[in-house]
Amino acid sequence: MTKDLKGFRNTVSVEDIPEDGLHLIFEDIPGLLSETEECRIQDTAKGEIFLHRVDGDVHLNGKVAALLVLKCDRCLEEYNQEIDISFFYILVPGQSVEGKKEIALGKNDMEVSLYDGAEIRIGEIFREQILLQIPMRHICREDCKGICPGCGADLNREECRCRTETLNNPFSVLKKRLPT
Repeated sequence: MTKDLKGFRNTVSVEDIPEDGLHLIFEDIPGLLSETEECRIQDTAKGEIFLHRVDGDVHLNGKVAALLVLKCDRCLEEYNQEIDISFFYILVPGQSVEGKKEIALGKNDMEVSLYDGAEIRIGEIFREQILLQIPMRHICREDCKGICPGCGADLNREECRCRTETLNNPFSVLKKRLPT
C-alpha cells in the first residue's frame, strides 16, 4: 500500500502496517532540525519509507533529502550542503531485548534499532539520518582561507590588515639574518 502524505505524521503504529507492507511518501517534513543550532534546513525536507513486518520485527527502507544551511568553521559564512541518503533498519520491539546480557555488535548489527512495541517514530529516524550526514568540520569550499586571527579580515574577500612586522619585537633582527 502506497500513501502520498502532504502532512507529516511523526509516528506509525505497527498495527497499521499491512501484510504486504506500507509505503509512505512525505513531501514536507517540518521541524526535523529545529533544536539544532549548528545547521538548519533550507525550504523543506522530503522523505520516503517502506515498512514491512517480518516475524515481529519491522524492516524499514527509507530515503531522505534536504538542503542544509551550515556555517563554515573557517570564514563563518553560510553555505548549502545537499543531503540525499538511502538507509535500512531492522526495528526490533524494545521489550524483546530487555534482560539479555550485553554482546558485542557486528557490522550488520548496526542496522538494528529499537521501537517501543506499538509505534515507530519516523521523524526521529529521518532526523538521525540527516545528522549523520553532516560533516564534522564545516568547510564551505576546499580552498577557504578563513578569517585572520589578528585583524578579523575574511581572507577570501580581502587582504589582511595586520602589520607585517611588529616594531618592538626583539626577534625581528634575527629574521633579517636568516637566509631566505
